[in-house]
Amino acid sequence: MPEATRIVRVLLIEDNPHVAELICDGLDGAARREMAGRIAFIFDVVGDGQMALDRLQQVEPDLIICDVYMPVMDGAQFLRHLRGQPQSRATPVIALSAGGPAARDAAMSAGANVFLDKPIRLNEVLRSVGELLGTPVS
Repeated sequence: MPEATRIVRVLLIEDNPHVAELICDGLDGAARREMAGRIAFIFDVVGDGQMALDRLQQVEPDLIICDVYMPVMDGAQFLRHLRGQPQSRATPVIALSAGGPAARDAAMSAGANVFLDKPIRLNEVLRSVGELLGTPVS
């Protein structure tokens, strides 16, 4: 019997719409190819940490992908708020930035599970998603 498709709701917090589109398209394509349809993604895309906090009032994501440097509320501030909420403490977070060690330290100390340097590589995002969701990439 074929394995059921797991629906994964992703909250993507990225202020660059081109990067957001690349991530969504890349994960969708990989879900069909590398994950053999075992996962289907539903994306909620917002442009800053405050918009993400507002969105969390309406949705419960399975995974959060978050840029570190954004306007209004940056990724580290968002993560501190997120990790302060009992219902969101366990939600896995992949943080992204081109900010080097300072961005990595800020994101990881604020509660990110994984940090990836920009420019991101889709295979690194896929591996991280698979590990965090317990669904390894083929």
